[in-house]
Amino acid sequence: MAKHPEAHLYRCKVCSHPFSDPGSVDEERYEGEYFASHHKRWFDHPNTPLFDRIADALPHGASVLDVGCGRGDFLRYLRSIRPDLILAGVDLSENQAAEGINFYRGDFLATNFGRKFDAVVSLAVIEHISNIQAFAHRIRDLTAPGGNVVVMTLNESSILYALAKAGKNVGVPLAFNRLYSRHHLHHFTRRSLRILLERSGLHVKLEFTHNAPLTAIDIPVKAQALDTILRAAMWSVCKAGDWTGTAYLQTIICDKPTICTD
Repeated sequence: MAKHPEAHLYRCKVCSHPFSDPGSVDEERYEGEYFASHHKRWFDHPNTPLFDRIADALPHGASVLDVGCGRGDFLRYLRSIRPDLILAGVDLSENQAAEGINFYRGDFLATNFGRKFDAVVSLAVIEHISNIQAFAHRIRDLTAPGGNVVVMTLNESSILYALAKAGKNVGVPLAFNRLYSRHHLHHFTRRSLRILLERSGLHVKLEFTHNAPLTAIDIPVKAQALDTILRAAMWSVCKAGDWTGTAYLQTIICDKPTICTD
């Protein structure tokens, strides 16, 4: 793909999936500064409309694991509206204890949870993972037969990505460099995400595109006037994505067959 100052980018000609060579980027650290400073807007403005949509799909009394739960915003929100759920989360960073939520600290691929879950949820995590095949298989293995899997990530098929690539081609690389930065190792198209999950033994039953709250989006400029202009432009792009079904985020909801084989 086009050259990027932070990563070597490639695209699979078979499934359309774009990705960074992990060896070409500096590993990102997911510690306190990641949440409090580097991506403060994102974590200060949770996507509660998406949380509500996921909550509506969870049966009464379901056990839920949030993979890469960050500060636990999704789980804390679920606790407030669905106290019937059995909630757990895992992240590389430590979480403050919360009533009704069992937090694990460690690598999701290696953590022993001692059980399977009725629903395994991963929100804006898979794009940070080097070995996405192992990640998808681990999600499947931790889901009880007949249970649900929810995966949300970026949509490289979106109008936002198309405009960023067009800008790069005409000498305006700001959006391209931001979207394809070392922060994300993978940039799923709608096709490539579906293929990954289906090949992991999951059955896709619902997929949709959507946007994050505008207040959650980081604009990489310091001048207030320019920030206002770019934020207005981003609002227009988000609206266009909603109208055309090409919003810049995508969510897939799967179920795990009662008989699942590799």
